[in-house]
Amino acid sequence: MKPLTVKEAAESMRVSPATVYALCAARKLRHQRVGVGRGKIVIPPDAIAEYLAVGTVKNTDVQPAALVGRRMP
Repeated sequence: MKPLTVKEAAESMRVSPATVYALCAARKLRHQRVGVGRGKIVIPPDAIAEYLAVGTVKNTDVQPAALVGRRMP
């Protein structure tokens, strides 16, 4: 699989490139730098799947705090 550029990763995740840069800077999205100096950021496609899986909210049967104690009609 070919690594994605920041722009390609952003399009894949439906976010802005600035968000992808921020995720990389916060070390929340696995990435590599390729080249001399600071280089170019590339992101493995499976890193996007990892990030989205970790950030997915799981469904639970717990009632929201706003509904606890309220009487239902």
